Amino acid sequence: METRAALELTKEQLSFLPSKGDHPMMDVPFMVGIDGRQYRGMRLSLVMAEISGLMDPGLENATRLMRLVFPFHGFSVTLGVLGLIKHVDRDKGLASVTFVDPGGEHLPQMRHILNSYIAGDLVALGGVIGVGSTLPSPATRAAIAAATRNWTLPRMLGSAGMALATVLLLGTAGSLAYSRIFTQVIATPGRAGQDGMTLGAIASGQLDYVNLEASEGEVAFSIRTITGDLLSIAMPCTCAATLQGTAVGATVQSGDAVMTVSQPGAPLVVNTQVTSDELLQLAFSDHVNIRFADGETIRARADTAGLRGQTGNALVPVRLIPEVALPDSRNGALGALTIIRPLPFDLGTTSPASPTSGN
Repeated sequence: METRAALELTKEQLSFLPSKGDHPMMDVPFMVGIDGRQYRGMRLSLVMAEISGLMDPGLENATRLMRLVFPFHGFSVTLGVLGLIKHVDRDKGLASVTFVDPGGEHLPQMRHILNSYIAGDLVALGGVIGVGSTLPSPATRAAIAAATRNWTLPRMLGSAGMALATVLLLGTAGSLAYSRIFTQVIATPGRAGQDGMTLGAIASGQLDYVNLEASEGEVAFSIRTITGDLLSIAMPCTCAATLQGTAVGATVQSGDAVMTVSQPGAPLVVNTQVTSDELLQLAFSDHVNIRFADGETIRARADTAGLRGQTGNALVPVRLIPEVALPDSRNGALGALTIIRPLPFDLGTTSPASPTSGN
């Protein structure tokens, strides 16, 4: 009951937070998926959200079913919310979203997350959310000491217990420090697939035609632009083709991945999309851990050619090459990605930030 009472904060207790009306806006880490694109959440309340990313002016005053993803350490929580998009600023990459039905099925989970964040039970750990740690209060520790003051054996056991608790606390603090300093979770999961090349949209428009069985030189897919032009992309080889999360009739933006082609028997790699900040962290990383749904974790390294992608608000596609060959059963499997930074004693010799002499 005390925990529940601590979470039910009054309006006066929330008055110190910036708010929209009676609902406080909080900078809890979250991501928003709209029409297949991912945006970074800036601030969130029970009735609205502020997001940033590559904005489509056509979203102004549009109502969309969106996915709110809260990335916790090791897992994520996804809520489906119907939102009205307003105040789209394409130059700054900003927009606000008002929830059409703030009292819908998502409300209990969102209220629990926000209340826990305000109460300090949940804390921001970089780009993810972690559970806050607590220690016994001074009054509790004093009561324990008074109850065992006159007993030698209980005092010895208490000292041993305190020493064990100290070791556990130091271990927990060391683990949290290591996670904060030497690791970073990539918000977008990776998907295993055959190694090949990605064919992207060369203009914004609607996907008009797709032929996954096209031979070399034949039309692989066509895009009808907003001006009415029909742009066709030829199949570069006679190989296997796979659509990348789209279908005929879908709207695509210039640069979006549409199709992946690969030679028969090509090894499996893991493809993902990262932000400019994550791209920089990959460039300085030691390796990337990929954890699949069955618990197996493998190591991979980012393809250095992919690290030369553009920066900005748009997500950049990156190819991760596993250190050990993946079996065919992993084809299409999703994996959680964690960047592992190099240890301090390796930085002097392997860090890509080491200066070089000469011009």
